[in-house]
Amino acid sequence: MSENHSKWKIAIDRGGTFTDIVAVDPEEKYHTLKLLSNSSLYNDASIEGIRRLIGLKPGDPLPDEKISGIRFGTTIATNALLEKKGGRVGLVITKGFSDLLAIGYQNRPDIFKLCIEKPPPLYACVAEVDERMDSSGMMMQSIDEEAFIEGIRMFRTHAIDAIAVVCMHSWINPAHEKKCGEILRNQGFSNIYLSHETMNQVKIVSRGQSTVVDAYLSIVLALYLEEIQKETGSIPTEFMQSSGVLTPPWSFKGKNALFSGPAGGVIAVSEISEENDIRSAIGFDMGGTSTDVARVESGCERIFEKEISGIPLLVEMLQINTVAAGGGSLLMFDGQKMLVGPESAGSYPGPACYGFGGPLTVTDANLITGRLIAEYFPKSFGHDKQLPLDAGIALRKFNALTDTINKTLGASFHVKDVANGFLRVANEKMAIAIREISVTRGFDVRNDTLICFGGAGGQHACDIATLLDIEKILIHPFCSVLSAYGIGIAQHAWKTSRTVLMPFTPDTCVKIEDIFAEIEKRMVLEKGLHGDRYVSIREIDLRPQGTETFLTLEYGSFTDMHERFLERYRGLYGFSPDDTLLEVVNLRTAIRKIEEFFHPSQDTRKSKEKQEPCAYQEIHFSSEKSLKAPVYEWQDLSPFLPIRGPACIVDEKTSVIVNPDFEAEMDTHSVITMKRLQISRTEYSSAQTQKPDPVLLEVFHSLFMGVAREMGITLQQTAHSVNMKERLDFSCAVFDRTGNLVANAPHIPVHLGAMSDTVQSLVQDYHGTMEKGDIYIANNPYRGGSHLPDITVVCPVFSEQGEVIFFTASRGHHADIGGITPGSMPAESSHIDEEGVLLDNLILVRGGIFREGALRKVLTNHRYPARNIEERMHDIKAQIASCYKGM
Repeated sequence: MSENHSKWKIAIDRGGTFTDIVAVDPEEKYHTLKLLSNSSLYNDASIEGIRRLIGLKPGDPLPDEKISGIRFGTTIATNALLEKKGGRVGLVITKGFSDLLAIGYQNRPDIFKLCIEKPPPLYACVAEVDERMDSSGMMMQSIDEEAFIEGIRMFRTHAIDAIAVVCMHSWINPAHEKKCGEILRNQGFSNIYLSHETMNQVKIVSRGQSTVVDAYLSIVLALYLEEIQKETGSIPTEFMQSSGVLTPPWSFKGKNALFSGPAGGVIAVSEISEENDIRSAIGFDMGGTSTDVARVESGCERIFEKEISGIPLLVEMLQINTVAAGGGSLLMFDGQKMLVGPESAGSYPGPACYGFGGPLTVTDANLITGRLIAEYFPKSFGHDKQLPLDAGIALRKFNALTDTINKTLGASFHVKDVANGFLRVANEKMAIAIREISVTRGFDVRNDTLICFGGAGGQHACDIATLLDIEKILIHPFCSVLSAYGIGIAQHAWKTSRTVLMPFTPDTCVKIEDIFAEIEKRMVLEKGLHGDRYVSIREIDLRPQGTETFLTLEYGSFTDMHERFLERYRGLYGFSPDDTLLEVVNLRTAIRKIEEFFHPSQDTRKSKEKQEPCAYQEIHFSSEKSLKAPVYEWQDLSPFLPIRGPACIVDEKTSVIVNPDFEAEMDTHSVITMKRLQISRTEYSSAQTQKPDPVLLEVFHSLFMGVAREMGITLQQTAHSVNMKERLDFSCAVFDRTGNLVANAPHIPVHLGAMSDTVQSLVQDYHGTMEKGDIYIANNPYRGGSHLPDITVVCPVFSEQGEVIFFTASRGHHADIGGITPGSMPAESSHIDEEGVLLDNLILVRGGIFREGALRKVLTNHRYPARNIEERMHDIKAQIASCYKGM
């Protein structure tokens, strides 16, 4: 895209509720705009926003002589996938595997439903191709072309829009996929997607699903791009991908568009961190529909596998965790607990206070507790879309909900305490999402800076920081439109990856160096980068041989990479992978072009001797804390004059609440920093402490469920067996001091139903003799075990006073535990020994020592010993790591 400083440059983030626009005019001045994404006043919020910014009338064409380029981030692909509104896809797959993508990894969503309805596949019909490659890429059977041509005739009768081609082992030899593509084109088919071109990596299920998603969304994206190009004409346009990389319209693919908008926010957080010398930061983007969180440290973190709407994808994207808690999240009472989300009111009808007939939402709770001030909010609501927020409607609906809660529970909550209770629940959900990308992955979130943005983020920033013990919050002047700003400052890059699957040794590093050089040379030639300024980035995926999950590291010397891998592995899982040989999975190469679309925002302010509030606002923090707070307008603040909380800082797009224990200060570039003055948690006080508290019930439910989920993630990522790392045949749970179930993740019901008896038998055997750090192992079917292959690992959790207060436990189905037949489940057995080795509450770890020798002795000193002892040891260590994570 050419740089033309005499024209406008525009970046847009179209979200579910609001569309944010940031533009730089010909004089290099910034302009921002925020519009409802859906409105009867205009057809497309993005185009309407551009017209308003550059002074055009409704319906006027966009002038290419005034605009040098437009960058877009969009939710169009995400919405189409979630709502199942893509095109009709035909799947071509190796003969014998027609049901492979439907079966998937045998994941069990909604496992506790009595009637499970499996979602239909994204493809409409399947044609098999009679071919086969082996795992080394050698051809075992060539394509039967006549049979294939006959098989694909059905695609015409099914009115197929696009075709996904997925062949076994095409990642290492794509010859058969290329031949299928050639035949399909010769037969008159178009929109053909080959899996090795979509994502050239091992794992046929994820690779295949990624290809189907690309094909499924291709028509939706094509229609969207056609509409955009009708409006933009010859103006150069680009689109943000989930990886944080821009692409022209002709290469904007479905699977790469799923986190298009949020990726811009992460790019902005990374840039702001660098500008402010922040080593590590949490990006906290609270919008209208959801909240996106990401961690940044010396650049953006990325992932290469993601499950979206139950579909496993191989796709590079920035590490973003999304939780259904935004300004538009619905507030509900289920008869016992206060619930926030996951449903959202969206932009229409929107929250109750919008005046469009919508339900109660988080925005309404912020409004009636004083965290939002209607006078400083855009006047685009009500029957004529020109009225301010209506606090009266929100208050009436909250009064009705409060009456329902009080009558049901026999309580006497005040309406504003109920509103604060819902805000507490929302804050806890968002804090859990942040813990999942920080604490769960071995990072101390207390050392991070919370960079808060999104239209609703400023009202919750101090509460989130308090819950996480974060001491510093940073809010950029573009906080309400930061994702759009990030899209504007993003740079071009071209990326590729290659699966190699080789041992990680000093000798293989020599081969890897040659592979990187060959890849980079080809990319530079293909992209025509001769003479351009660019940088080359090399990365390597490493994992312990036999495991499934890899870590991505910057490529360097063998010793440096080995040390960094072990350090990160220990931080994530709590132990080192012993002397297990490491394996190189993928090599990743990026060529980044050095250029500038938006210049960094550097607003300069002059200091004043003092700053005066423009108004005062009563903010209801809790039943004991209703405080009158000064209100300051952002544009009138003076640098380096501290503002002690409580206070409110407002502009036309957002408001920032400074809690009583915080102090805010602006710098010369209009960036606000808030710091905690004392480290103390805000306690929630209930008016009815003797009765079940509907707020705390939901808060602790979320907290304990979060612990169990994190345990499961750790177990999956460290296990060796297919049973655990792919089939997910395990369960993790938290129990109280007597062994009663407190919370479990949505894992295997048969495990969870009996695991409590196993923990209770442990309490009975070791009452009063357990030590901190102990780990126990059991599979006794007479004392809570299901069958012998289901091995349970249990860890007591001690209080500071040395008392057992909880237990964490994980139960996993091992491939074999001995017995007269492999698999340890012989139908003809007449004695327990014939089924395998029985473990009855053995001490597995004591005093920090893993009693591996004793365990090996038990597993081998038996009439029918266990098979594959090494895999048993690796999976048991994974269960130990899971229990430690829960502590």
